[in-house]
Amino acid sequence: MIARRYQEPVSVPDAVIGVLAEAGVDAVFGMPGGYTLKLFDALIDHPEVRTVLTRDETLAGVMAEVYGRLTGKPGVVIGQGAFLVANALLGALEAHLGSAPMLLLGDATDFAPFTHHAPYQAGMALPGNWDARGALGAVTKWAAVVRDGAEAVQVTQQAVRAALSDDPGPVAMIYHGEALDDEVSAASVPRVYPTSAYLPPAPPPVDPAALAAAVRALATAERPVIVAGNGVRLARAHEELAELARALGAPVVTTAGGKGVLAEVDPYALGVFGNFGRPAANEAVGAADAVLAIGTRLAPTDTANESPELIDPERQVIVQVDVSATNLGLAFPVDHALLGDAGEAMRRLVVELGAAGGRPASPPWAAGGEEVWSAGPEAFSDEVPVLPQRAIAELQRAAPADAFLTCDAGENRLFMLHHFQTRQAGTFLQPAASGGMGYAIPAALAAKVVHPGRAAVAVCGDGGFAMTMNGLMTAIEMELPIVVMVLNNGVLGWVLHGQPRPIASRFAPFDHAAMARSMGCGGIRVERPENLADALGRAFAESDRPTVVEVLSSPEQTYRTVASPLAETAE
Repeated sequence: MIARRYQEPVSVPDAVIGVLAEAGVDAVFGMPGGYTLKLFDALIDHPEVRTVLTRDETLAGVMAEVYGRLTGKPGVVIGQGAFLVANALLGALEAHLGSAPMLLLGDATDFAPFTHHAPYQAGMALPGNWDARGALGAVTKWAAVVRDGAEAVQVTQQAVRAALSDDPGPVAMIYHGEALDDEVSAASVPRVYPTSAYLPPAPPPVDPAALAAAVRALATAERPVIVAGNGVRLARAHEELAELARALGAPVVTTAGGKGVLAEVDPYALGVFGNFGRPAANEAVGAADAVLAIGTRLAPTDTANESPELIDPERQVIVQVDVSATNLGLAFPVDHALLGDAGEAMRRLVVELGAAGGRPASPPWAAGGEEVWSAGPEAFSDEVPVLPQRAIAELQRAAPADAFLTCDAGENRLFMLHHFQTRQAGTFLQPAASGGMGYAIPAALAAKVVHPGRAAVAVCGDGGFAMTMNGLMTAIEMELPIVVMVLNNGVLGWVLHGQPRPIASRFAPFDHAAMARSMGCGGIRVERPENLADALGRAFAESDRPTVVEVLSSPEQTYRTVASPLAETAE
């Protein structure tokens, strides 16, 4: 039996924040405004939930997405409804496309007594107004508008469940002012019960018959390969992946979104495959007779626009594991579809492979290691301006093994994707689902909120830095000492290098390190490669403030230097 949640009257804002706390959420991100002032006021009485004030909702949206990705709990952004729509959708879109659990909590801003006469911030889809529910619903699993107090609490609980269930993702709540002015109690209708009653159960186990058939196919393959995606990260199944690689004797390649789900120093790790993949990874996939895809949709951006030289159902046995039935067979037809949690499925595959006699636990037929990951001459270049490969090599040496590395969009991300070798599983974060600029700094801030004892490094270009450098103010105010490495080449690199005639892709010169110092951060400008090691060492030694290391980098290195020939053919 389940007792009702509130015996004595409680304000709806207090009950809504209580729902978050009961769901295990220990941090929320946002900016007060409109009727959400009442939600922020309720946070004062819930010290178990940290309130992270950001300078705009863009930062809050990305931080909430990363919180959800790292913890498996809903990342929560709170803000006035109009400005959730205007600003927070970068994080919401990434969560929607990348399956991160997230809640967007906003208001109807219905202060005016005549909402049907279109006061400017009340997005109620009335004549002359705009549609908050429609706008948020377009990039979420669903969006709800609630007017009643008890309904607001109960639908918030349902939103938590929806954000976590099946294929996780963002859910939006829009509270009317009258709902946030209300109370709930034992007499409320609908009745309000504990949030634990609404949390989703664990996904059902993989079908035994389907699992047995997949094991037979994998055990008899001569050249199996594992393709691991972001779903492994969301399942927090890094150890299970490493065990499965050894049980199957198969190398592991990852999608862009799955980069680092197996530490890339592991001898079974070949790195990212696909459009901007490493040659050894693409060769392993192309030569495989069996492909085990785990937690990935095998999207065109990962498979060189579905190149048959990589994935080909006519010559390869394909086994796909995913928590969402929608994703199974979405891009390619599969021989064996395993519906279930990635971690549980991999544990059972290891057991069943062992019971079937398995494969020898020996180095894979396409092994990783020094030969695969050896750096090219650019990593040691003394050229000025600094080559991005040299900057990444120095960051590789300077960053702690367990540091979180967050990337922005653009060529800087492609260089990191290709050249940076992760040393601990689960430490690499990027906007691979949506590809939006301005992601790296708020992502690093969120990683620092979740893991305050570990270093967090944002790697961005000068374009991405300009979009969210106000996050350094949040870093100071919230005591989140991140490191930011800005590759300043004075251009929008991916744009410029893809244009037949340059336009709107060059910047005036700016001193980003000086900007950082003016905010109270550390700021170091590096113009020569021999100064990189010292600058990064000083940045990581800072323990009480964020530090920006600005590297004047070469615009001559382009995305084509890391693009697979398969991707170029697909273009």
